Amino acid sequence: MKLKLTWLMTLFMAFVMQISLAQEKSVSGTVTSASDGLPLPGVNVIVKGTTRGVQTDFDGKYTINVSVGETLAFSFVSMKKAEVLVGSSNTIDVSLEEDIAALDEVIIVGYGTTTKQAYAGTAKTIEAKDIELKNFSNVSQALAGEAAGVSVINTSGQPGTTSTIRIRGFGSVNGNRAPLYVVDGVPYSGSLNAINPADIKSTTILKDATATAIYGSRGANGVILITTKTGSSRETYVEVDVKTGVNTQIIPRYQVITSPEESIGLIWEAKVNRERLRGNPDPIGTVNNALFTNAIVAPGYNMWNVANGAELIDPATGQVRAGVTRRYTPERFADLSFNDAYRTEANLRMGGGTDKSTYYFSTGYLDDDGYAINTGYKRYNTRLNINTDIKEWFNVGANIGYTYSESLNNGQTDGAENIFEFADKMNPIYPVFLRDDNYQLVPDPIFGGFQYDYGSNSGFRARPNANNLNPIASALYDYNGTKRHEINTSFTGKIKFTSDLSFETSFGAQYSNNIFKSMGNQFYGVATANSGDLFMRQTESRTINFLQLLRYKRDFGNHTFEVLAAHESNEFSQSFGEQYKGKAIIPGGLELDNYIVNASPASGYSRARTLESYFGQINYDYDNKYYLTASLRRDGSSRFYKNKWDTFGSVGAAWIISNEDFLFNNDVLTYLKLKGSYGVTGDESGVDYYTGINTFDVTNLNGEFAINPSLFANPDLTWETAKQYQAGLEFTIGNFLDVGLDYYIKDTDNLIFDRRISPSSGVALLTVNDGVLRNSGFEFDLTGHIIKKENVALSLTLNGAIYDNEIRTMPLDPETGAPANLNNVGLYGYSKGRSIYDFYIREYAGVDPADGYPMWIQHFDDVNGDGVFNTGDVAIASLSKYVKENSNANVASRTTKTYSQATQKYIDKSAIPDVAGAFRLNAKIHDFNISAQFAYSLGGYGYDAQYAELMHDNNGGITAQNRHIDVRSRWRQPGDITDVPLIADRVIPNVNSSSSRFITKTDYLALNNLLVGYTLPARYSESIGVSGLNIYASGDNLFFKGERKGYNPTTSESGNSGRALYAPLTTFTLGVRVKI
Repeated sequence: MKLKLTWLMTLFMAFVMQISLAQEKSVSGTVTSASDGLPLPGVNVIVKGTTRGVQTDFDGKYTINVSVGETLAFSFVSMKKAEVLVGSSNTIDVSLEEDIAALDEVIIVGYGTTTKQAYAGTAKTIEAKDIELKNFSNVSQALAGEAAGVSVINTSGQPGTTSTIRIRGFGSVNGNRAPLYVVDGVPYSGSLNAINPADIKSTTILKDATATAIYGSRGANGVILITTKTGSSRETYVEVDVKTGVNTQIIPRYQVITSPEESIGLIWEAKVNRERLRGNPDPIGTVNNALFTNAIVAPGYNMWNVANGAELIDPATGQVRAGVTRRYTPERFADLSFNDAYRTEANLRMGGGTDKSTYYFSTGYLDDDGYAINTGYKRYNTRLNINTDIKEWFNVGANIGYTYSESLNNGQTDGAENIFEFADKMNPIYPVFLRDDNYQLVPDPIFGGFQYDYGSNSGFRARPNANNLNPIASALYDYNGTKRHEINTSFTGKIKFTSDLSFETSFGAQYSNNIFKSMGNQFYGVATANSGDLFMRQTESRTINFLQLLRYKRDFGNHTFEVLAAHESNEFSQSFGEQYKGKAIIPGGLELDNYIVNASPASGYSRARTLESYFGQINYDYDNKYYLTASLRRDGSSRFYKNKWDTFGSVGAAWIISNEDFLFNNDVLTYLKLKGSYGVTGDESGVDYYTGINTFDVTNLNGEFAINPSLFANPDLTWETAKQYQAGLEFTIGNFLDVGLDYYIKDTDNLIFDRRISPSSGVALLTVNDGVLRNSGFEFDLTGHIIKKENVALSLTLNGAIYDNEIRTMPLDPETGAPANLNNVGLYGYSKGRSIYDFYIREYAGVDPADGYPMWIQHFDDVNGDGVFNTGDVAIASLSKYVKENSNANVASRTTKTYSQATQKYIDKSAIPDVAGAFRLNAKIHDFNISAQFAYSLGGYGYDAQYAELMHDNNGGITAQNRHIDVRSRWRQPGDITDVPLIADRVIPNVNSSSSRFITKTDYLALNNLLVGYTLPARYSESIGVSGLNIYASGDNLFFKGERKGYNPTTSESGNSGRALYAPLTTFTLGVRVKI
């Protein structure tokens, strides 16, 4: 019985095995894309729950052995997974849909490419279509508002200027804060204006250490990768883009006094108050008699039909008497300094290719006139990009760009003769044009028209300040401009040893020749002293970059490895030469031979630096779920004497949680990625080229040879190093909300710091490594697809950054050898636990209602504790420093009317905002598209120095300077409650000296860009022989709402206002783009 049972069981098992073997079979099929029906090569076809799998071939076909009842899982990058239960059929065709939530666009990264899903770092790619929405001469200005944590600072509205960019805060104290620019894989040292935005395919901003550490000593402040356009074997085209528009100024300027009558009344009042406070028994009579003399307003500027102040001013009101009329009306500098200017741009692009070769060619022209008279920027550029497969295993390419540009900056001097300074600050009683003794315009016998009023320093028309200056005349008769030639090239080669192993090399060269000239005419203005003069400076720059890279990439089932090893060398050299000559032969000549007197000896010098690098990187991917990356770089710099070499690197990881089985085909959380990284980067560009040796300037001293110390050597100087940690989360909810969140901490040590040393050395500062600075922050990017239909779409993108800056370790105090307690740096105080932009100044306490005097806060050590400042108490000049040195101090405070007695202190206000970012609305309605981008900032403060100057009290006797309309709120009589002191013509010193009075909120909302476009439907465009036609209208810098009209905190890194600033321009553009 037992043997019989055993035999039956064996027979049953054999039968079951036979049935199972009979059910395993060969299944074949084709995998295609659901969007276009094209076959998909490289699709992973896996038997679920096993390690058995294959990939589709070039035609999307596959064959696999599988049993009935098992499940085939199909997966492919950027496509939704699909699972099919194996039944009786031997053919299983699958159509994969795009995974919109995690669509894996290719991202350009350091020395290669990756995908959004695979990338463990943080990078923001701005595509050409987003750059083309705006109308700027270079890409730096177009990046405003495009990425969280990226600040774009437009330091000038002058056409052709580049913006200052900061990524994730302030990377250094005295060192370099600028990101590294890389163009087509080559580190770039040229002007961004040499790269036509119309030639840019994409711009990628790398922010965290995983992204930037592969650039080693140049990646500490972020990296901006610019990729230019290439040809395609799939399309041959010619595209023409023509734009025309107007540059103007609609962003409000400071609100200043525009009425000569109101202005003369203020001058009169200030002078009367001065005499009264000085004890003059007849202040009004004294001022009335002197009003139209050189002591106050020169008689040549008396535009009224009266002889003295008594006839002009009603002492009861302090205003011009009724019935007084003008002999003439002076022109306002603001009215004649600015006008609407034209902007014209045309670009021709063509591209195409075959299976083996591609080409791209472009040429462009830009004529961008500024709204300030006789300013502008003109550019001619061309680019050729070719790529060819000489053999299946050998590819070469060449990318060559040339740009010639001219920049005209007339009236834009840094000194007193600046057209913007005059427009805001010249008193309205002073005209633009000269009058004779009968107050009639004076014909100009040299240039024609009428003579300009330059304001003499004595005589009938003595101007109290800005003598012998007129920026409008200077803009017309003088010359201040730059001509620049630039070439940037890259030549590449790639050899494929096997399908997995390749060798890549590139040689990049950049050259620029920059000639700046400043000519002063010989008839009017300051150059008359030299009978006309010409200053010329020539700067020649050269960069060579040579890269050799070995890359190995291999798939092992679900595992993918990529390893690269490389060497790179970078050389930069620059030479300067300048000469200043006078006594012109031919008026207005712009060549040195036209001037026969050397106003100063010619001078020039050269400098150079080299950087040598060895680096490698490893990237690993398992099953499109787990990603690891690590890089290591060894850099050597000629800038340092002893410490030439240092090592940098990073590690990063990413987990695509949405690819796990427990989230597979989840319709709510369609994409979820967790990432983290740590890395060490550095910077060496913030120091001089020759830090290890003492350097000197050779000068002329009364015709004799002389040398001056220039740089004091520090052979121990080394790299500034940044250690950055980051954690991030990316996810998509349904198909309507994409979210990216990042938190980072970046500690920079060995800070490049300027330490004060003994004056006996001949140099005031020594560059050292000292201190630790922390930048940390939280960044967010959100995109909501509100409506997503075939003919109607609406999306909203919002980004922002919340960041903090903190000094973790103070540099050493040379006197004590210990970390310094406090360093005063302008308006700020550096101390441990504080940011580099925490204001440390005197605190304004308002105006005394009894007498109109300004008041400030004075702190003192109340030794006897009676709360009153008296004998034995200690006045405190610097609060933080005193408290640190006197821990038992009994600090009290009082108000003082003496500015020098007021205590410098932290006022708990910082230039760093609480949050800053941008949002964009994109809409499409059939063939129309609309885009609007806004920028915002909340929570910061800046020092409005321009406003402070306009709230003067005739400091230095400058009655020629205008005032802000807020002077109307000044104190005028006892009991007035206001924060604007009386005006008394310098009797009260330091009325507008730096204090918290002029600290202003930097909150703002700005409309950066608005575009409305129309694309002709294909059925119509094809009928007229073109493949695409787009017409659009756009505006840039259309609206700005801040705390005070005229104050624009986006024009400086600190948010402070600055002098001689070309205020931001507004551009209106009409454009048409035709593609054949």
